[in-house]
Amino acid sequence: MDNYWDKWWHRRATRRRILGTGATLGVGAAGLALVGCGDDDSDDEKGGTGGGGQQATETATTSNGGSSDVSDRYGGTIRFTMTGLNSGDPPTLFPYENITYRAQMPASFHYSRLLSEYGAPDVPIDDFTILEGDLAETMPEQPDDLTYIFKLRENIYFHDKEPMKGRQATAEDFVQTYQAFASMAQNAALYEGTIDNVEAVDQYRIRITLKEPYAPFLVIQASTYEGLWFIPVETINNGQMQTDPVGTGPWVFDSYNSGVSLNWQRNKNYFRENWPYYDKVEASLVADPQRIIAALRSGDLDFSGLSAAVYEDAKAQLGGDGQQHFTGAGSPLHFYFNFDNENGRWRDKRMRQALSMSINRDAILSALDPTGNGNWMSPFVTPGLPPWYLSPRDDDYGENGKYLKFDPAEAKKLLDAAGETNPRLVVTSTEDYGVVFTQQLELLVSSLQDAGWQVERQNQEYGRYITSTYLGDIPEGVAWGFPMGATRDPSDMLERTHYTPSARRNWKGTPIDEQARIDELIEKQKGILDFQERVQFIHEMQRELAGYLLFVPTVGEAGFSYVAPYVKDYFPKAGYASHFAAMSRSYFTPERIAKG
Repeated sequence: MDNYWDKWWHRRATRRRILGTGATLGVGAAGLALVGCGDDDSDDEKGGTGGGGQQATETATTSNGGSSDVSDRYGGTIRFTMTGLNSGDPPTLFPYENITYRAQMPASFHYSRLLSEYGAPDVPIDDFTILEGDLAETMPEQPDDLTYIFKLRENIYFHDKEPMKGRQATAEDFVQTYQAFASMAQNAALYEGTIDNVEAVDQYRIRITLKEPYAPFLVIQASTYEGLWFIPVETINNGQMQTDPVGTGPWVFDSYNSGVSLNWQRNKNYFRENWPYYDKVEASLVADPQRIIAALRSGDLDFSGLSAAVYEDAKAQLGGDGQQHFTGAGSPLHFYFNFDNENGRWRDKRMRQALSMSINRDAILSALDPTGNGNWMSPFVTPGLPPWYLSPRDDDYGENGKYLKFDPAEAKKLLDAAGETNPRLVVTSTEDYGVVFTQQLELLVSSLQDAGWQVERQNQEYGRYITSTYLGDIPEGVAWGFPMGATRDPSDMLERTHYTPSARRNWKGTPIDEQARIDELIEKQKGILDFQERVQFIHEMQRELAGYLLFVPTVGEAGFSYVAPYVKDYFPKAGYASHFAAMSRSYFTPERIAKG
């Protein structure tokens, strides 16, 4: 079928084979290059390495010095920080209940999805468009623009724990999971707006029918790590998913020690033959950068996300033997609003434009990121999503690009025109995202004060912040933080945060005058099935939406992670997918395995 994905796929990677049960499919353009990777055509004969058993053995990747004999790979406990400098206690272990990254990332160890992102030497770290089967053994059949038929693997078994007792999983189990998800999940509204029906064709096939053509379906619904995890309904009905999750993923949940770690054991019956290799997983909840760097240096941690802001310190202490991975900013940092606060003053777009023009983003990035890898953050599409991203620094950004540049004199004129002679700003946020996040807020406040704003900060404990302010229930003034987690496609950001039908949009109150137009643009881009046409339309959207500034962007820092040299075949993906994509395939050297 000549659909959206096929058109781009055949232009981009005609030389890559689509192989049996390990098939991968490219459905978009490449992102930033993975450190040490070759070009996109260097892996023509591999395809995916999951699910095929024999193929997984024969095509074992060894580009960073790993063993080609899988029998040498088993063993050891891998220790790392759950989310680097943003690590902390999850408010819940049930990912349907709360969309925070602290609930979603742990889910990737013990739960599964229909499709997953693909990490490999020739796949850029920020490219979420090359997918492979997870529960599904191949990419789906698409008889038309509305229908996707997924063939499940026939060797999927739930973990050998009560109440599932290791029984085989079926298509009907998945249908029941979807029904539970649709009835309770915070992100369910987006699925219900897209999906007309989910049904079991037989024991191993699932048919998903859409209400209308939806361009990013495979990327942000069939493979997302913020939505439809395969959770047996038995554990939802008995409440077990809150304390002792049971799934079909590569590791079996063991324990959660508040403030210390989350722990798993290897799933010896995992449906992807040979994987995973680590016997145990220990995810530290420590977030202090100096403690993390010291633990990496001593070998108490095997890898960790850090921050470009601490890169020089990490480099000096850790040396250059380990792997270093940089990613474009994938999680936006914005001001967002309850438009009924302060007598509706923020509904006047001149106020939002003036706020944006009072932010010295270049100075903040310079202070945060001495490596120069920092990224200016656009309002709607992150730098971590090329080719969708359009930089406001580009000459062709258009007239509205002026609102995204530092110009306090013009900001003052806008404030005067809006009747604001003594601008005041109350900012609600949380300091629980870690020291770099807090440092950025301090720099942001300083920049606004220099531009003439009177700024008052209100700090909230993370649990309260994520269940109230994060969802637009802002006590007064405005909020600042991540409107959402790492994005995989422009619709991730646009639909979840800017779209009126979204149940979890971050703004609240009386809509701004431009909201109907924003909804219209979001609706249109969803249905554009030609890839290049959709790229161009989303570029045009960014130019237009920069004048409305439903959200006011600040900056986004580049991601940085360090991986010890004895960890082999570790090919991460940016964002919440990093652990699943990298750890399922990676393993220790024999010397490291011997240390346990």
